[in-house]
Amino acid sequence: MSADNNTSPAGPSGSTPAERDLVSISTPELQAALEPVSVPTRSPLAGFTNWARTFECRPQRVFAPTTNEQCRQIVELARREGATVHPVGVGHSPSDLACTNGWLVRMEGLKGALEISHEKMTATFAAGTTLHAVHAALGAANPPLALRNIGSISDQTIGGLISTATHGSGVDYPVISEDVQSLDIVLPLEGAPVVHTTRTEDEQLFAASQCGLGATGLLLTVEIRVEHAYRLEEHKDSYTVDEVLENLDEIKKSAQHVRVWWYPGNGMVVARANRTYLPAQPQSDRMGHFLGYHVTQFLLFVSRYVRSFTPYVGKWAWSLAKPSSVVVDDSHKVFNFDCLFPQYTSEWALDAAQARECLEALREYIDTEARDPNGVRVHFPVEIRWSAADDIPLSPSYGRETCWIGVVTYRPYGLPVPYRKYQGRFAEICAEHGGRPHWAKEHSLTPKGIEALYPRYVDFKSTLQRVDPNGVMRSEYTRRHIDGEDVATRIFKRRP
Repeated sequence: MSADNNTSPAGPSGSTPAERDLVSISTPELQAALEPVSVPTRSPLAGFTNWARTFECRPQRVFAPTTNEQCRQIVELARREGATVHPVGVGHSPSDLACTNGWLVRMEGLKGALEISHEKMTATFAAGTTLHAVHAALGAANPPLALRNIGSISDQTIGGLISTATHGSGVDYPVISEDVQSLDIVLPLEGAPVVHTTRTEDEQLFAASQCGLGATGLLLTVEIRVEHAYRLEEHKDSYTVDEVLENLDEIKKSAQHVRVWWYPGNGMVVARANRTYLPAQPQSDRMGHFLGYHVTQFLLFVSRYVRSFTPYVGKWAWSLAKPSSVVVDDSHKVFNFDCLFPQYTSEWALDAAQARECLEALREYIDTEARDPNGVRVHFPVEIRWSAADDIPLSPSYGRETCWIGVVTYRPYGLPVPYRKYQGRFAEICAEHGGRPHWAKEHSLTPKGIEALYPRYVDFKSTLQRVDPNGVMRSEYTRRHIDGEDVATRIFKRRP
């Protein structure tokens, strides 16, 4: 593919956004056309379990389309039959966001780079393309390109990443959805039309879809801003908790991309990364990976039965954290790190001005529990990152420079462990300081709570009503949190 192919992008498998008249096609014809992409009931793909193995579902029907036209046919058939449709990528969300009892559409078959333009400095990808594939395609361009910011992993699809306003870190860098330039979306209206939307073409739908939770339509393509490929030089240094909290405002501005990992009972590691063109100096430590992964998981397994052993696992992890280290590598290799094991996780976005006070309250809670012989023994690390303000209606960074605080509770060998008390209190502390939960993580926000936190929530709701008046794209998650229906929070909870 030419690096400067500025023609209208073709869809996966040669399909184009040009629309066929589906209104005139009979329902039996639609059903027959979708048989090749309808997943058999007995297939392993007919069920769904998220990456963390915390939620699972058995949808009424599962489709695995490979073309834009098949996506339109699925949406049109669902509209006619009164079914609900929900897209899923790789299912990396640790909540039940990707689950449904309706029709599930596996989007991994719609993948690949559709256009890479050095002239516009944008790249267009099919929505089911994973970030790993995005990095590879951009790196193969001539000259190479890269996304200007990404999060901690690249396993998720670009469509899923956009749908939840996923973030990286850097006070001057907004959530990744802010870099989106245009979207092609199948709307759940008669005939399943495909709309091309930008900041100037149906701005309301575009803004809603920048963090749409899969509810604004079936996302087909994502055009996103890129820049010339770059390396990052990342320095890691260790500090006491007091040193970090007392200098939090200075630390967050001390590099282009700053991340902090807090190991309760031990200290904090601050990672500062800046763009560089120095030769790569990647880390290569196979023995360290073996110890960090396999030994740590076994120690966590032991602490599952001997709770008092948990702090020692934290000390072990702290010893492996490699403070006072330097790495230089391609940008995505530095941004990404190994999430290690399945986990329960919670992350909240706070006004950066409230971050220190919130972290002080969290430290007081953790220390109080540690002094109690029967108290909660927390896992590690607590991750702290930042993002710039944006104007996306449902972005947790809407209207304010944001500090993201996340906690994990690991599940060694996929086994369940106690987590609800710790993460429940963490959520309460964040909420007390005006926090907004990450949409891909577990939370209990109701429409009234969302409206209080998001000034443009009403705009989002009105957009949904306009483009989906019949609720075709309403999953159980959106019906619970956006519509306020009484859908149990543990309806898809995976049983041990």
